[in-house]
Amino acid sequence: MNYQTGLAETRLNDRVSQDFSGFNQSHRQENFSALMKFNGHGLADLKDATLMDRVDTKYLVATNQLNDLLKKLLPHYTALEINGSRMFTYHNTYFDTPKLDFYHQHHQGKLNRFKVRHRDYVDSEKGFLEVKFKNNKGRTIKSRIESSVACVDGEDETEFLKSQLREAYPKLQASQWGSYQRIALANESAGERLTLDLNLSFSSMDSVRRVCLPDFFIAELKQNKHDLQSPFAREMARLGIRPKKFSKYCIGTSLINPALKSNRFKTVLMAAQKFH
Repeated sequence: MNYQTGLAETRLNDRVSQDFSGFNQSHRQENFSALMKFNGHGLADLKDATLMDRVDTKYLVATNQLNDLLKKLLPHYTALEINGSRMFTYHNTYFDTPKLDFYHQHHQGKLNRFKVRHRDYVDSEKGFLEVKFKNNKGRTIKSRIESSVACVDGEDETEFLKSQLREAYPKLQASQWGSYQRIALANESAGERLTLDLNLSFSSMDSVRRVCLPDFFIAELKQNKHDLQSPFAREMARLGIRPKKFSKYCIGTSLINPALKSNRFKTVLMAAQKFH
């Protein structure tokens, strides 16, 4: 079984529960307890750590390391809390051209590239149409408008996409659905955010092919500029965990479309398979 097929044959549940799915009961309680020890913050508390224009560094971390990691990060970060919850479910609908131009441009290593998605913040019952632009300086710039439905052909959505994509991609269609649960930490004084995305799942829009990745999570450090003195970056170095380039859209697309060329992502796909 190769690295791509092995992951793609794993099936996901229709709805990922919000109680640290993938952990046994004792580990669920340990993770919940560790997360609740953080001081909390609300969305309005973030000023220097909003980071809509940023550099990102991603790491793949084994799920069974979450509890120890949270304990190490406790003195340095606060946890986002909304309506008493500190773990949030996100549903993403990604859009691409019929020929999957966004996917192929990333696979070819093109800079100044786009991704388009609708993100449903399930817990707060809000949705946004978002455009992420990766420029030739390696910075990620995110723009978005509020949009309750995952579509790109409404009047507001069309106008927004024209302004962001410069009319270069007039025909977009839903190409992938994804879901995960997020813990969102922040260090306001350092102006950095850290997101931990667990229980990643990807599905083709017709639901014929689905994949779930419960054995590792994506830790993404978001900064104004790369700073290896970040408490999280130092902890990753101590654990010997090196950064990985992991695009949820591209990895998900390659897993649910095994016939697609995916050589550029082979290293990260093999790394993901090692957790499986």
